[in-house]
Amino acid sequence: MTYEIQVLHVDRDDWLTELRSAVASELHAIGMHRSVVVDVTESTPTPLAPSVAVALIGPAAASSPKLAAATKEATSKGRVTIPVVDNLGQFQSLVPDELSRFNGFEWSGNEPEHRLAQLLLEELGIEDRDRRVFLSHKREDGLGAAEQLHDALTRHRFVPFIDRFAIPKGADVQAHIADALESYAFLLILETPLAHLSEWVFDEVDYALSHTMGTLILQWPGEPKNIPGSAGIPRIQLAPDEVTTDDHGYEILKPDGLDRIIREVEKAHAHGIARRRRMLVCNVEDAARAAGASCIPLKDWSLDVSAAKGRSIVSVTPRLPSAQDLQRLDETRSAIDANANALLVHAARQLREPACGHLKWITDGRGLDLVPDNAIGAQW
Repeated sequence: MTYEIQVLHVDRDDWLTELRSAVASELHAIGMHRSVVVDVTESTPTPLAPSVAVALIGPAAASSPKLAAATKEATSKGRVTIPVVDNLGQFQSLVPDELSRFNGFEWSGNEPEHRLAQLLLEELGIEDRDRRVFLSHKREDGLGAAEQLHDALTRHRFVPFIDRFAIPKGADVQAHIADALESYAFLLILETPLAHLSEWVFDEVDYALSHTMGTLILQWPGEPKNIPGSAGIPRIQLAPDEVTTDDHGYEILKPDGLDRIIREVEKAHAHGIARRRRMLVCNVEDAARAAGASCIPLKDWSLDVSAAKGRSIVSVTPRLPSAQDLQRLDETRSAIDANANALLVHAARQLREPACGHLKWITDGRGLDLVPDNAIGAQW
């Protein structure tokens, strides 16, 4: 399976070199299957390859007929094209007219090549563009930082979850949190001095680990006591000069510390969700091959499985199954073989109402089957 990143530029060889290296590094970090290739190319992508274009804008870009023509060709084919400039404040004067209507990316700050690589892999469907983070904390001393991170993550295209904001009055708190953990599939734990005393935090960590979710611990200065059961989870340690106290007496992060943590969360989330998808795909491959079937990797973390019982198009989801997951599976099957079975493999251990009823309504009569990861072996 080959994906293509088309690079448009006239004078940004340095950025291109860094971007190629960052894409390769990112693919290695998330453990992509050896049969999957992402080609960073200056050529026009092949028609059938999933592709995205990126325009690396230098001093000569705005007046370059060559870049203008290449940009017009890419956008006319419906290819997502992301302009990259060194200063978004001067965007209109830097880019050709063909790119002026598009939202741009600023090549500045820490590791812009890695942030751009992640964005491009999101566009290709390799990394997750649906970025969700469950914030686990003890309210007594972590509420201020949790709310601060909630706001900062929102500004960086994440959808964060805090129980105080998200659980309706009168709802079953434990069931709601379990569903949220399944739906978000990435846990950021605030290891404040009192966090180890919280039964809720312990339960959330235990649930995340037992369901192989992505996890990351943000550890407060002063070596606070570890949360029970958290040994081995990656930790980011805050320095004393990265923490201050707000007007309500809560410890919160200073701007530089907050920026550093957001960057770390972006990396950990991308890798954690991709690894979870990869684990599900591997489980499907192992089960299919154990039954004598053959597997061909497809885009969007899917497989074309041929077995004695027939052909199946199999997709995986790292979170609770959604209507969008099922639509993508149905469209993939229709493009390959409308008569094939269609399976969506998920890691949720329980589908509760109303989600379960909603998914049954969607799949009814469409030949789409939801299969828990631990039951995939029975399919072939």
